[in-house]
Amino acid sequence: MQIIELYITAGDTIQGFNIGVSTNKLIGLPDSQFTSTVKVGAKVRNTDDDTEAFVTTVVSDTVLNLSADIFTIAYKSYVISGVLERLELFGDESVSITDSIKNVKDVAKVFTPFSQQFNVPASKHNNKIFKHYENSDILNSFDARYKVDALIKLNGADYKKGKIKLNSVSMKDNKPYAYKLIFFGETIEFKDVLAENELSSLEYPSSLNFSYTHANGLQKFTNLSEVCMPLITHSKNMRLDNNGYKSTDNTFLNFRDLKPAIKVKTIIEAIENDYPEIDFTDEFFNGEQINNLYLWMHKEKGFMSNAEESGADTTTISTRFGTNPAIGWVLTAGDEIRPAYISSSGGTHRTVGFNIIINTGSQTDEYSLFIRRASDNQIVQSFEDQVGNNVFTAFMSAANYGTGNLDVYIDFVAANVLSLNTFTLGATYSSSNYDTYQFITIGSGTYTSPALTSANEIIIADHMPKMKIMDFLSNLFKMFNLVAYKQGEQIRVIPLNDFYSEGVNYDITKYVDTESSEIRKVLQYRNIKLDFKSRKSFLVQKQQELLGNIFAQESYGNDNWDGGDYKVELDFEKMLYERLSNANTGSLSTICQGAMLDKDFNPTIGQPLLLYIKNQATTNDFEFEDTSTSTTTTITNYNRPSQIYVQSNGVVSSGSSSLNFGVEADEFFLEPKGTNLFAKYYADYIIGVFDRQGRILTVDAYLPLHIILNYNLNDRFIIANKVYRINSIKTNLLTNKSKLELYTSTESVTQLENSQSASADRVAQVTVTTKSTDFITIGWTAVTGVVGYDVILNGGVFDTTVGTSLKVNGLQSGTTYNIGVRAKYNISGNDVYSLDTTITETTL
Repeated sequence: MQIIELYITAGDTIQGFNIGVSTNKLIGLPDSQFTSTVKVGAKVRNTDDDTEAFVTTVVSDTVLNLSADIFTIAYKSYVISGVLERLELFGDESVSITDSIKNVKDVAKVFTPFSQQFNVPASKHNNKIFKHYENSDILNSFDARYKVDALIKLNGADYKKGKIKLNSVSMKDNKPYAYKLIFFGETIEFKDVLAENELSSLEYPSSLNFSYTHANGLQKFTNLSEVCMPLITHSKNMRLDNNGYKSTDNTFLNFRDLKPAIKVKTIIEAIENDYPEIDFTDEFFNGEQINNLYLWMHKEKGFMSNAEESGADTTTISTRFGTNPAIGWVLTAGDEIRPAYISSSGGTHRTVGFNIIINTGSQTDEYSLFIRRASDNQIVQSFEDQVGNNVFTAFMSAANYGTGNLDVYIDFVAANVLSLNTFTLGATYSSSNYDTYQFITIGSGTYTSPALTSANEIIIADHMPKMKIMDFLSNLFKMFNLVAYKQGEQIRVIPLNDFYSEGVNYDITKYVDTESSEIRKVLQYRNIKLDFKSRKSFLVQKQQELLGNIFAQESYGNDNWDGGDYKVELDFEKMLYERLSNANTGSLSTICQGAMLDKDFNPTIGQPLLLYIKNQATTNDFEFEDTSTSTTTTITNYNRPSQIYVQSNGVVSSGSSSLNFGVEADEFFLEPKGTNLFAKYYADYIIGVFDRQGRILTVDAYLPLHIILNYNLNDRFIIANKVYRINSIKTNLLTNKSKLELYTSTESVTQLENSQSASADRVAQVTVTTKSTDFITIGWTAVTGVVGYDVILNGGVFDTTVGTSLKVNGLQSGTTYNIGVRAKYNISGNDVYSLDTTITETTL
């Protein structure tokens, strides 16, 4: 029988700010009351930088001594959590923990250890911890709305960290008898942390915001960066013929026809920064698959807008036309008439007339124009509730403006100022005679306002697609079949295949109770279907109509098998891109585009779109228009949307996965490239689950403490020379009896395709000898009997060698790579390989 110890965090969580700085101290506000609320051993976290320390001494109501110097700047926020205190247990109370991370009965979900409900006595000690929860009249009682930190120990050794939830209090004779608890394993509850918050609520680096101008649009369309513009149009249907790359209404591409895309890695970093409880490891989220993945910022159909969702709020752009030629407006044609002076004295009455020309592009919202005096901000003329392109004449005279040098603000007010194309002003300086009222033009000039474009700024958060942060992460996890679990203070996130490859073997034959067991089929479903929920663009819909198959979908199974269908559907958009041919000559171009248009070629909105972007050279007739000057720039390279990551040298590595579940011809290369989501992330697991020889074995075992305390859910159990994977383990901590649900572990599809055998001796260890920004050199000890080695990069063969070292080059700076070595043997004329020995390493 085991000795079970259960600890939970007792005491309230305390929040506040430090108001002073002293080494290894927390100096709180005058009303802190640390003496009555904080205990030695309590954990203190600086929530601004996520550093932690423990309370070593409660000095006074306002001062705590800490184990580390985590407050070096005043007015930083902190959280103090309670200390772990041991609960008293019933002597014969059974506590059973069910441990599972990936269950064959629900292949798309990730699980966490949990217990059945169990009881602890309402002893004097426990009542103090739970603060007599049965009595609702007690102020500041135990807060059962939250789970509290917990620790289970077996025979004095840490077994599981996690959280305890108080379900209820059992009463006898109107007195508390027992507290009913449930234990949850150590994991991060994303839903609890992220709540209903959306991607737009995250704080993104202000350096990513940019002015909405032709120059910036051109730069972001022709260069790769953290935020850049791919060739996906939202309103135009672009074609290519001898007249060049133009829309069906014969206009060139301009920056307003495009929308930016932001790196998914940037979103992940924003989540980590905004929610310190979430700190992912780098293995996957800093790898090539995510580091080069983008989210298209398509918040609403058609042109980008800075209008609020309700459409009720408006935005104002103000520019000033005044006496100083350096203020705001720049003379672009005609005469410089500034300073312009209005006078009501003398025989000549001078006035200034304005012809204000507004080019609003495809502006459909109502807007208003106001002209106000700079001296007192009084509106002297207005043009309200306007639509479309208009020319306004504002006649400024002493009667409506006053005398003196002309100095006015011109305000453009609309729900969406981003679609304002140009804002130019033609000013005519006139002279009039009192007797004849004849106006004589003395000079006229045309001006543009650079202040307009700087005010027309793209704020990243304002243009994020409408999606909850929780849903974004959940769909990423499903897309790449990821598992997540706590590793120290971080959350380790890796693909399921990588998780299982790290497991070790335990032979538990002698611990198994052979009196009774059960063997049943693994298969719970007849089909598993992996798909995208949304396909709104016309091209992907047309492809489905013509070919009869659903683009990017994959399924595995057999309709004649027993069971139902299991669907893994992503709340991401699936778009089909198009490599254009010249309509006149039929020659294939290097222009590959996307279009978020429906079957009637009208703008549409779907789910958030993930894509890769390749900076593509082009020799085709490709013009990018500056609509403010009606001039064009010849494009020699552009940002091409892609389903798969393409290296800067144009190569797609064999281990790279497209964003399609099934095998599809790449739209640019016109043939399949790399692998796909199903083959790379799902096949080994799902095909093993569906294998004809697959079985689930349910058996009881009395596992020794060294296995109970050390096993991981990716380990394999061996019973009578047969290898099994762990589906779930339910352990009675009191009796040490475990109910094991195991399933047969066969060689994976990947191993079979690569002629790998688990019995072949593998490389013992891989080490890094040198690395730089674009290469990592690895080395390993020779294995007896081999004829060579394959070096594996992110799941694909990078190179082969007969030596014991290799330089893996062509890498990206600051990116994490999975690098492995596979020993090669020749047995009876056949090539046989060992399993991979892998490491994870990041370039400089």
